[in-house]
Amino acid sequence: MAPGILPLAELSAARLDGDLFAVDECWVCADEPDGSEIRAEALSRLLPPSSDRLIVMGISAAWLHAATDVPPPRHEACSRLGERSTPMLTRRFVLRELLLADADVERIGPVRVTTPVRTAFDLARRTTLSAPELRALATLVGDHGVCPADATDGIRATLPGARLAIERIAALWNQPPLTR
Repeated sequence: MAPGILPLAELSAARLDGDLFAVDECWVCADEPDGSEIRAEALSRLLPPSSDRLIVMGISAAWLHAATDVPPPRHEACSRLGERSTPMLTRRFVLRELLLADADVERIGPVRVTTPVRTAFDLARRTTLSAPELRALATLVGDHGVCPADATDGIRATLPGARLAIERIAALWNQPPLTR
């Protein structure tokens, strides 16, 4: 349920009664399982109608892949270098242009999103990682099976920060599962 359908007071009361739960800025019936499809639908409602060229990336993609439970305060999106796009986004979005292979993008519901491998690579190559980003990276490596060899495939090995990404993913890959 998108915001604006019912007053916020009624939505909050339904949440307190256990009838609804919040998914980012949207509301979902309590009997619906919280998963990637529901999250993608909620995120799509925040995007403008002309956002068909946008690809969700970074910590937002990690949230869609269920590597983190809480939606980020600012969503990250990108467009491919060849598909330049200038949609009118709210301040909740950061927009970048990236070099992406076709294999790095998949569709979850109405939203295009980077794959778990590309998401882990993009998070791992950042110079500094916040605590939620580090936990999401560990979950992508542990639950989605992202391994160091994945980071060296295709164009990823030639991107800035690739060595750092490989080292971080390797460190998490070699870590025992109970300590991740």
